Amino acid sequence: MTIDVRAVREEEFDAWSDALDIGFHSPKYRGDGPRRRKMWDITRCTGAFDGEKPVATFRSIEMQLTMPGGAFVPMTGVSAVAVLPTHRRLGILSRMMTFEFEAARERGEAMAGLYAAEYPIYGRYGYGPAVEASTWELDARAATFVRELPGTVEVITADEARSIGPRVYEAVRVITPGAVTRDTAYWDRALGFAPRKGDDSAKEVLNAVLRDTDGRAVGYLRYKFGEEKWTNSRPDNVVKALDLLALNVEYEARLWKFLADHDWVSRVVAEEERRVDELWRDLLVNRRVAWARDYWEGMWLRILDPETALAARHYEVPGRVVLRVVDKDGYADGTFALEGGPDGAACGRTTESPDVTVPVSLLGSILLGGFTAQRYARLGMLEEHRAGAVSGLSAMFHTGVAPWAPTGF
Repeated sequence: MTIDVRAVREEEFDAWSDALDIGFHSPKYRGDGPRRRKMWDITRCTGAFDGEKPVATFRSIEMQLTMPGGAFVPMTGVSAVAVLPTHRRLGILSRMMTFEFEAARERGEAMAGLYAAEYPIYGRYGYGPAVEASTWELDARAATFVRELPGTVEVITADEARSIGPRVYEAVRVITPGAVTRDTAYWDRALGFAPRKGDDSAKEVLNAVLRDTDGRAVGYLRYKFGEEKWTNSRPDNVVKALDLLALNVEYEARLWKFLADHDWVSRVVAEEERRVDELWRDLLVNRRVAWARDYWEGMWLRILDPETALAARHYEVPGRVVLRVVDKDGYADGTFALEGGPDGAACGRTTESPDVTVPVSLLGSILLGGFTAQRYARLGMLEEHRAGAVSGLSAMFHTGVAPWAPTGF
């Protein structure tokens, strides 16, 4: 069987799109190619073809990743990965991943990121879990805050949200390590401007803006109500936050309070990518009325250019460490001297003896401060060559607040 892995051609896009829907167990969406084509960059769509038939799909998205310290690093966001069941176990995903890594290096993208549908798949390609995520719930009936919260909430139209939402998100992204860019297509889908044929679910979604005393937009909310429910003749309904963004913790708490203040609502649920530790919870009189559930590892990172990635971030404490990065595929393999601190960093290849040897997947995991080198040392997953080097590495990479990746892709 000869399988050709290559870029998707214009005349193949619709069939490629249908293969994606079959691979994602959504055959009812077949025929969605024309809509997707308006939003997706075909030069970043890869397919595996058995003759003329697409049997696997792979898409990447041009992104920037916010690093600790506020710098942005070019990243390829990997998405729409599917292999049809008729063509599994043939090495197709490995070939598509190699195809994308080579293209990403040519484009100057220092790393790749993705969300893993299944945990065991992507570690073998050098990805490591980097940003934890969870679902959050708030008991609306018991949600009392320790003080009055600032800002005024206004319900807005989708047209207004198309302007306000991206502005708020960009302001949040700048100060949020782990956040990535959202393109125009993202907002068109989220706000219902690019619906699938026959899909009117966007009508269920509401939008709101939080303004400060000067009228400036400091928070944005996209939300919807669950199915109406009554328990023992009492309203027992859920309101779901689909996107909850704010410039500081108090503003974030104000948006949660807005949702909890709705009549007939007993629970507020945020099912999208939320932090494992939500700081606004400490502004509740009783922090136990808000809780996290459904923990998962969130965004994974695969370092392709260690020099660029490591030099781009700021570090909690000054330090210098020589890292031996092991990458069986060669992209990030080598020994690198990293020197950095709160004001910036420099990183370059060196012939010095390493202080620590780390697999490339674990370098992705510790890059943003979401996981620590000491954690992996205790697990026996990295090797210390100089006493105290792992402790120093963990101190450098530590961040006061865990990274957050609010945008799935």
